[in-house]
Amino acid sequence: MRVWGPGTQAQRSGAWGSVKPGTILGADGSGKIAAVAADVTNFKVGDRVYSYSYGNPNGGFHAEYVSVPADRVGHVPPHLEMKIAGAMPCVALTAQSGLEILKIGSGQTLSVFGASGGVGSLAVWLANGRGAIVVGSARPDAQDYIRSLGAAHAVDPGSSERNAILKRFAPEGFDAAIVSANSDALAAFLSHLKAGAPFAYPNGVEPKPHMSGHAALTFDGEMSRAAIERLNAAIGSRTIPLRVQEFPLTDVAEAHHRIEQGHVVGKIVLRIRS
Repeated sequence: MRVWGPGTQAQRSGAWGSVKPGTILGADGSGKIAAVAADVTNFKVGDRVYSYSYGNPNGGFHAEYVSVPADRVGHVPPHLEMKIAGAMPCVALTAQSGLEILKIGSGQTLSVFGASGGVGSLAVWLANGRGAIVVGSARPDAQDYIRSLGAAHAVDPGSSERNAILKRFAPEGFDAAIVSANSDALAAFLSHLKAGAPFAYPNGVEPKPHMSGHAALTFDGEMSRAAIERLNAAIGSRTIPLRVQEFPLTDVAEAHHRIEQGHVVGKIVLRIRS
């Protein structure tokens, strides 16, 4: 199971520079181990695994086989569906980095702007697991989804009542915010941060968010064994209700077209084998 998001689409389109013929796209996915190097001791052939390996020199995940460094691989928890395991590595590790840089803990109030997208979805879910009170932005048709992920409240960013709603949900303001997207509505959400409270956004969000009087922290998903172990510990025995839309490899062009349309709820998944 291979997946990708707007970054892969941008790479394919040439937005990040010319694409060499034969380039294999894809930064993350899941599957079963077909072979291991002689010095690898914590994985064996047949293990169900997931991986996030951006810029992998041996080629990306849009292929039947992919070779990745062992320290960028994690075991899929036994209860987790492979399509979810394939959809979550990049966005989950990215969301985890954001929560860690903000030091989100139990009882804190967190605003997640862009809560129905890939990083936003997992930020909601992981923050809820940390005991945070999460308020997420989502269009009306995605609000039930982010509540299923653990958001205490959902706010339509386009609503004329958004300020009153945010004030009601967080009367003392938010302790922090994660910004996984940007739009004209963002300033209204950030204005409800407590005095001096920070917000964080993953590298790649454009235009770069700014709010006077508040630290803007940037982060990326951490590709390391330690980060994967922390993620698996956070998952524990819980399920991840991440919404995925599957496309077979033969429909990869249609999948790219869907990403280009925008407003993807959850993640797009590319299934290599039927």
